[in-house]
Amino acid sequence: MDHINIKKVLAAIKEPDAYGGNPEYWQEAMEAMPHGLLPFLDKEVLPARVKDAKLSDDHIELLAAVAAEVERDAELSAFAWYMYWRVFVVPEKGVPWGAPSLLKRLGKQAGLFYLLLSLEWPPRLKAYHEKLGYPPAVTDDTLGQIPGFEENHKRGRGELGIYENQFPWLATYISTPYVKLGRFEYQLHPYGGGVSVWRREQDGVVLALAEDGTRVGDDGLRLVGEEGGWTASLKETDDVVTGYPVDPSGYYVKKEVRLPRPDWTSYLKAGETVLDLHIPAGGKMDWEGMVASFKQAPAFFKKHHPDRPWQALIVTTWFADPRLAQVLPEDSNPMLLQHASYLYPSRPDPDCLWFIFLCPVKGADPAKLPRDTSIQRKLAEFLEQGNTWHGGSFLILPEDVTEPKLDVYRRGFEKLRQELGVG
Repeated sequence: MDHINIKKVLAAIKEPDAYGGNPEYWQEAMEAMPHGLLPFLDKEVLPARVKDAKLSDDHIELLAAVAAEVERDAELSAFAWYMYWRVFVVPEKGVPWGAPSLLKRLGKQAGLFYLLLSLEWPPRLKAYHEKLGYPPAVTDDTLGQIPGFEENHKRGRGELGIYENQFPWLATYISTPYVKLGRFEYQLHPYGGGVSVWRREQDGVVLALAEDGTRVGDDGLRLVGEEGGWTASLKETDDVVTGYPVDPSGYYVKKEVRLPRPDWTSYLKAGETVLDLHIPAGGKMDWEGMVASFKQAPAFFKKHHPDRPWQALIVTTWFADPRLAQVLPEDSNPMLLQHASYLYPSRPDPDCLWFIFLCPVKGADPAKLPRDTSIQRKLAEFLEQGNTWHGGSFLILPEDVTEPKLDVYRRGFEKLRQELGVG
């Protein structure tokens, strides 16, 4: 099938820049494309696949219609195979990359196109979890991701299906340890950096320092590609660590501090293993549910991955922006989670609010953003005032995951203020 020309395919599906930016991947996929009926177009197995994906029977006829359209169109079939191949056959090449909407080519069937391909995920996930020895109940909970994705699509587009930008992330579930335990999902992977974390031996106080070269705005948040602000530095010797601290409320502090060693030891640096937390769709993120999920994670990963101890629970998300207090009350569940963790700034990403508005936010007119929910209205008003939403990150140390305590990191930082002369 390597004779299928990518330019012709992209023209046919009306997505000129859709194939993921690596022509080698396209060539590999076409060479692997089977002759005859593609596996995801087999209507005989469609009812069973729909059931395995925890979807209702009313999906079957709609998905069969999409399968017929794909089978009829050689270019669309080639592109469908390419999507399928990258996510399920060679999942390490599945993310991160953007999939096209296909709205110009398929209209209301666009979301169903990606849902049809997603039916391959349940059997692949089950096989992967069986290989890792995970309990069937954990696999069953994790399989709720497809209905969760579809809830987003129904809210945003009013149709059955899943969004094109969520489909590729199914690859991560079958290429790395990634499970749902209670309300949250957890994924083991190397820490990509953002801050380094240090711990004082005598009392266990934790301090995050900005990575060397981090550019910071006057508001204490990160700058990327902008003028102004200041640049943080970080230097380590056998005797001392010199750098700029991060207030656990989520801001960099423009005050250089010196941490004498061995009083302070390194706790987390880029490349070390972390447990990344993800928040699947579904609401009901009450404090009790969050804590119940946290309690499950350490024991699960210690049992199934004892060779991969993790240094911290981390997450980068829209509600880790330190200015969330300007939008939500202090007793709201996202604010409680902020207070139980060590917040630190991440690269500004207005589109982290996609999960709230289900549409691009960067460059959008705030007046035209959806305002169907109270959180949409509050965030749109915040943006209308000329603010830019950054999002943010937070971390929780393993010993605090099973028994999270409000403001434990903030109290430690207050203890350091006078000792280190920080603000």
